[in-house]
Amino acid sequence: MPNLSREKGALPLVSNALRTAIGAVILIIIANLLYYFAFASSGEPVQVSSPLGSGRIMKAIEVGSRTTAAITSDSRLIIVEGRQLLLEKKLAGTVADLALSADKNKIYVGTSDRKVFVFDLSLNEQSSFNVNGRVIALDSGASGELAIAYGIGQYTDKFWVGLFDESGKAVYKTKIGFDVTAVAAGKNGVYFGTADSKVGYLSPEGDELWRTNLIQPIARLGLSGNGELLAGDERGHVSLVSEQGKVRWINQISSYPVTMVAAVDEAGHILAGDKEGKLYVLDAQGYGHYEARVTAGTINSLMGTAGEEILLLTDRGETVTVSLQSALDADRLRYFKITLIVVNAALILTIICALVWSIASWRAAVLGFGRKLKRSRSAYLLLLPSIVLILIFNIAPTLMAVFYSFTNFSLKEPLKIIGFENFAALWSDSFFWVGIWNMFIILITSIIKEVTMPLLVAELIFWLRSSRMKYWFRTAYVVPSIVPGVVGILLWKMMYEPEVGMINQFLDAVGLESWKRAWLGEESIALWSIIMAGFPFVSIFAFLIYFGGLIGISRDIYDSSSIDGIGSWGRFWKIDLPMIRPQIRLILFFTFIGSIQGFANIYLFTRGGPGTATYVPGLQMYNQISDANFGYASAIGFVLAIFVLAGSILNLRFSKQEGVE
Repeated sequence: MPNLSREKGALPLVSNALRTAIGAVILIIIANLLYYFAFASSGEPVQVSSPLGSGRIMKAIEVGSRTTAAITSDSRLIIVEGRQLLLEKKLAGTVADLALSADKNKIYVGTSDRKVFVFDLSLNEQSSFNVNGRVIALDSGASGELAIAYGIGQYTDKFWVGLFDESGKAVYKTKIGFDVTAVAAGKNGVYFGTADSKVGYLSPEGDELWRTNLIQPIARLGLSGNGELLAGDERGHVSLVSEQGKVRWINQISSYPVTMVAAVDEAGHILAGDKEGKLYVLDAQGYGHYEARVTAGTINSLMGTAGEEILLLTDRGETVTVSLQSALDADRLRYFKITLIVVNAALILTIICALVWSIASWRAAVLGFGRKLKRSRSAYLLLLPSIVLILIFNIAPTLMAVFYSFTNFSLKEPLKIIGFENFAALWSDSFFWVGIWNMFIILITSIIKEVTMPLLVAELIFWLRSSRMKYWFRTAYVVPSIVPGVVGILLWKMMYEPEVGMINQFLDAVGLESWKRAWLGEESIALWSIIMAGFPFVSIFAFLIYFGGLIGISRDIYDSSSIDGIGSWGRFWKIDLPMIRPQIRLILFFTFIGSIQGFANIYLFTRGGPGTATYVPGLQMYNQISDANFGYASAIGFVLAIFVLAGSILNLRFSKQEGVE
């Protein structure tokens, strides 16, 4: 009867737990549906067209509906309508900048050979004039004049900003005194930026009204909606400076040079692009609201608007269409999405707790665990910081690498999921399979080296009769471990030198000149030379592990073996080796992992050469990371992790079998 009453009392708890779980599921469905409909209504903030294929675009301007004028890195002026090249003109000298007249009927082009050309929209040359230096930047003002930055040399004081009419007549020429990098025609004067991180303002008469320090060399200038100066620098800062020279705000949006910055609407929203193809949306106060890598090229030109959309151009000739409202909505949805993730996590946790509570055995286990946790709370609190750090610096990066292995993650193009493409490329990558074979050779030889010589030395020292001799020999083998491993590798590399290396010098001294080799330079012996480095292969770590295992064997066992007449050789095979089997397995496990993941010694010796003679997957992963192919590198790391996991499972199985035995 007592048991029956207890079960009856538990039924409401189970029923309430199930109702809680069902309610949490319904809330998850409702929350996710709300997010889905909110996200579906927002649209994509950015769309990118295919490249033009007309050379690298340095700068472009919109000259008509769907019509663009651009200058290219091979000194051509082109007119493009949509995706079709209409006109092109080859110019003498290196093209530096272009601008469109206020009436949108003329195109100005400045070159490094001190000339400024004026073209109509059919690319007929209307006029040209010379300035006293290479043209660096130019911009047209609302009154029809042309602001030109030009100079002589580099990092000199021979730089000017001038205001000219179409015939080349100078309204003024103001000496700036240091490399001018950008110029922008404002409402009531001309702004300029310099390579020594300054911006300044010239009056309509050419008088310098002010000059203000910013943070880094100026890369681009633009204007805000009310005519104030927007400046982008070489280290990703965007600044807003008033017409009086007061810095209103500075925001570092990137670590790369800013290649385009401009205000795009009446509310003062700002679009900026950097050299790595990232697009940024800021508000009038400089706060970032949206960012995305949209191209493998560089965003360098604001083209204009098409309805509610803003058109940008990259150096690859891609048209980037930006929906400002969708970008701002995406920013708001980002916070909504974070909230939704937190809510989902809380509801899923609620479901798990409710289901656990509804099952009597699970409920009892949870309550028992809680009581144990309470009794040992001090120990768990002390462990908590370590657990958190492991989660942040070990578990989280591992999970991120697994995710990135299924993406095209790099600094060259926008991130997207590509499924198993990285693994398919890896399967057909001959470098990878050469590396796998070399890794297999290194693995087998490393196992042989780690099991033989350290164990032999440990046995010899262990069976010395004198305790003092044991101490001195043990110390003699351990002391060299204070020398960093890199130093040891570099010493062996010097010994392998073909001309002055100790090995070839010794062979020469004993009359074996025919045996001399370029030990690291011949494909047939380079890998074996690396394997033989470190002779006689007494690993200090393995030696100490083996020695520790040997001194842990009971003396009673040895005494019994002596009575049974077992000799030294039999003692090794029948007592020492079986008794230190856990230590041997530990060394094999660490050797297995080190051989699969390691590449530092190969990098220092040969960097994988000559050819692919010493190439290994770890080195290939490093090279891919150096080339910013993070997705492909993650795929290599994922495959190597599978090898390591397989070795760990085998090690665990053998450990369990030994425990059973």
